[in-house]
Amino acid sequence: MSFDWRAPVTITPVGVVESEFKDFSQPTRYDAESVIAIREELADGLIGIEHFSHIHVLYYQHRKKEWQKAMGLSSTDDQVLTMPLAGEPTCKGVWTSRSPARPSGIGSCIVELVRRDKNRLTVKGLDAFDGTAVLDIKIYIPRYDSFPMADAPLHWCARHDIDVTSRLLHWDTMSVGLTLGLRAGQRALKELDLSRCEADHATVVGGQFFAQGVEGVTGCSVLRHNLDFVDKARSIADWSLTLTKGARTVEIRLADRLYAGADEVLSLSDEILFAGVTS
Repeated sequence: MSFDWRAPVTITPVGVVESEFKDFSQPTRYDAESVIAIREELADGLIGIEHFSHIHVLYYQHRKKEWQKAMGLSSTDDQVLTMPLAGEPTCKGVWTSRSPARPSGIGSCIVELVRRDKNRLTVKGLDAFDGTAVLDIKIYIPRYDSFPMADAPLHWCARHDIDVTSRLLHWDTMSVGLTLGLRAGQRALKELDLSRCEADHATVVGGQFFAQGVEGVTGCSVLRHNLDFVDKARSIADWSLTLTKGARTVEIRLADRLYAGADEVLSLSDEILFAGVTS
C-alpha cells in the first residue's frame, strides 16, 4: 500500500515538558533539570527505563515563530531554510544548524535521565520550553548512538567564553568571522602605521571568532587585558573594531553582508568588506 509522504501526519503526544525554561530570553542551560510527564495510561511503557543513563527526546516546536522573530527571520514563513548563525556571518541551511525552527516542527535532544517516579521522568539538559508536547522518547545506547570519530566543523564542537574558545580553534579551520577579524585588524594597523603588539588597546564588537581574528593580527587580547569584547553576534552590521595608540584612534565598521566562505573574505577589497573606516 502506497503512502502519500507529502500529506500532513497527525501525531498524538505521549507527554508534556515541565520546566523553568519559559521563553527565548532565557539562555539554554544543559545542566538544568526538567520533567517529562508521560500520559498515565502509557506509564507501563516506561518499565525499566530507569536503568538507562540517557534517552532521546522528540518534541514539537510549538513556539518556533517566536524564535524566528527574535532572530530577525520571517515569522510568517513556515519554511525558513537558510539563516545566519550567531557569531558566523555566513548563510547556512536549517539542517546544518541546531535551529529551534525546523520545517517539520520536530525538535530532538539527548538528555540525561536523572530519575523516574512512576510516569514522571526527571531529566537534565532538555532544551524544550515548559508546556512543550513530547512526541516520543527512546533509550540511548552508546554502541549504536555514539560516533566519536564523526566529522563536524570545528566551531560546532563547543561555544565557550572567548579566552577558552581561542585555545580550541585550529588554524586549519578558519571561519568567516575569524577571517573578517584578520582583515579588520590588518586594516586598523595600516591606518595607524603600527605593527603587531604596538597598539595600546582594542575594542571589539561582534562575534567571538571575529574577536579572535583581531587578536591574531593586532596582538591585543583579553589574555593581555588590552582588548574589550562585546559579544554582539546577531547582525554583522553592528560589528566593529576600535584600535588606539596614544591619542590616535581608528574605527573599522563592517559592511552588512553574508559570505560564502573565508576564501571570499580574503579575496574582496576593503571597500566591499568595510562600511566605514574612521580615524
